[in-house]
Amino acid sequence: MSGFLKAIAAITPATPQPLAREYDGLEFKWKMFVIRPAAFKFEGIMLAILGAYLLLHLIGKRFNMGRARNAFSPFIPTLQDQFTRVLPMKSSSSALHLVFATGRRNVLAAHVTLKLKPFHDLIQMLLTFADAFIDPLSDSSESMVFQFTLGRGASGFQGEGAGVWAIVNKDGMAKFREKRFDLTFPRMHESTAVPTTHALFSEHSDITDAILKTPNVGVAEVLADRTAARILKALIITDAPTKRPQNGPLKPEQRAREIYLSVRKPTTQAESDAVNAWIQVALNLADLVTRPTMVKAEVTRKLVRTRQELDESLAKQFKKEQEEDNPPEQTAEEKRAARKRAERAKLSEKDQKRADELDRKREMRKMQKRGMAGMGPK
Repeated sequence: MSGFLKAIAAITPATPQPLAREYDGLEFKWKMFVIRPAAFKFEGIMLAILGAYLLLHLIGKRFNMGRARNAFSPFIPTLQDQFTRVLPMKSSSSALHLVFATGRRNVLAAHVTLKLKPFHDLIQMLLTFADAFIDPLSDSSESMVFQFTLGRGASGFQGEGAGVWAIVNKDGMAKFREKRFDLTFPRMHESTAVPTTHALFSEHSDITDAILKTPNVGVAEVLADRTAARILKALIITDAPTKRPQNGPLKPEQRAREIYLSVRKPTTQAESDAVNAWIQVALNLADLVTRPTMVKAEVTRKLVRTRQELDESLAKQFKKEQEEDNPPEQTAEEKRAARKRAERAKLSEKDQKRADELDRKREMRKMQKRGMAGMGPK
């Protein structure tokens, strides 16, 4: 505590002292007011630091806004070709930017999110570098996420889809899986079409065959390109929530089917072309998974059964938590029994034995009466 107090004392301005009569430095006078800059060294230093921080913020903000516009520009024409309406870029902060598109068959909406390094915030930038230094598995790279919502509630749910299917880059995969509840559904599979830098997850091998071998989808072909594989973080088809539901199973209107595409922010023309190829693949998958006959009927039944079992488990867990938080009210008989136990606990050991003996005899008389009633004339 003493060290903390010393640190506070070190940055606390000194008590103002009366101005010396003899002074030959810079001085500003106006009527009764006198300003001597030499007397405000500490304030000047703090003002300079604040000004530098503000200047860095403005420069970093302008720098990131320009980078955001340049990052989106190669993909806006692709989105405009595929969707009837693409809204202008919106910025949540200098490091987080969004583009929204809608109006395409088999896709309700598309959200494109760009995450940049926080050059506008020096403190956050230092924390980002510190986190990357302390935890080598943390992912602090700049990224773009294309989230295509195929259906929500009763809209756009043709067929049973592909369940949860994913290709995930192995760099930081453990942390990525911890954040996504839907990746607990599939198991890891092997495929010669997937490079060793990535892992394949699927709920059934037939789903993988349908995705990788159906003509004109392009997953295997784009994965074969080194640049496209290098920038791919994750490609996920999902009909499960990202986070585990806490209040029982999701209501029908809350359920959604989505395609999640995460890539590193492209820095070259070749990488931009690769991202455009991945966008087209994601849209091809949107057309594929809405086919009612994409997989066999037995695979579809298995997907449905898995989700029904999950809903039952979530409902039981939520009911148990509710009962623990709000125990059922005691009946009149339970209250009498609890009151009787509390009164008996106050008795001496001898009196408790006598009361127990009386209860035993009373119970025996009741059993005898029931037995005699049962032996009576019928």
